[in-house]
Amino acid sequence: MSRIVATGSYLPEKILTNKELIKRTGIDANDEWITQRTGIHQRHFAFENETVSDLAIQSAKNLLKQLDAEIVQEIHLILVATMSSCLPTPSVASQVQCGLGIKQALAFDISGACSGFIMALEVAEKISRSQSSGYTLVIGAEKMSNILNFEDRSTSILFGDGAGAVLIKHNGEGLENYQSELISLPDPKNSIYVPAEKKQNGQMTMDGREVFNFVLRQVIPSLSNFIQDYAKDFDYLIGHQANYRFIEILAKKLRVSLSKIPANIDKVANTSAGSIPILLDQLVKEGTIHLNSTQKVVLVGYGAGLAWGQISLTI
Repeated sequence: MSRIVATGSYLPEKILTNKELIKRTGIDANDEWITQRTGIHQRHFAFENETVSDLAIQSAKNLLKQLDAEIVQEIHLILVATMSSCLPTPSVASQVQCGLGIKQALAFDISGACSGFIMALEVAEKISRSQSSGYTLVIGAEKMSNILNFEDRSTSILFGDGAGAVLIKHNGEGLENYQSELISLPDPKNSIYVPAEKKQNGQMTMDGREVFNFVLRQVIPSLSNFIQDYAKDFDYLIGHQANYRFIEILAKKLRVSLSKIPANIDKVANTSAGSIPILLDQLVKEGTIHLNSTQKVVLVGYGAGLAWGQISLTI
């Protein structure tokens, strides 16, 4: 079987606590109010001259430094999930290829917002079934501070910047015990919306109530059915870090211990497409996830579209 052989991540050096964010933005909030509603204590923000591609490249370098140097030229496919790049072209994936010095590869981006990494991994898995050798690099990378309106309390407190990466080694078959379900629904209300840069300064708007209802009414029942069908014996559920309240609701609705639904939103906030691979890398570094084909994990991402996706695999 093809398998994930390494993970990596990168979080920008600059950290803003809730109190520092409030001081910087002047929003009407306090540390306790933010923590109670989101579970977030701090977030990382990139410096002004750091781009989405810089974050993606560094996450890939942090992954690759664990492996033999020759492997980089065996990467034949690069997928980057992102919603926050300011450049229509070249793609962030192409910039990653250039930044890593990869001589020849197919590289392209996937714009799926908070479901983006799940979408990218789905594409990578399907392609892996026809690749008998080489590697695919899948990255979720966001500079959400590019698109935040820091005067909007409902969004500015939620998001952070960062990138995470996984490397898949191919052997002509798909990932072990791989099952997936990806769904998009029409969203005429544009519940999560980022307009063109020339309009409204390209700043995000979000209808929190619509998103909450979407997660409660669509995502959680769908995930529950998916787990019943494919992953009753899962070891860990690695979910998008949208809001800690969602994680608590997931545990309650699925009747699963919170110990099986790890979280890092308190330290990194919502990094959109970056959240799942950043958390996965953290779990690998901590020794919770071993990458030795002994654990079954479920991955779930959800957000703008409205879209969501869930994957189960042995990792």
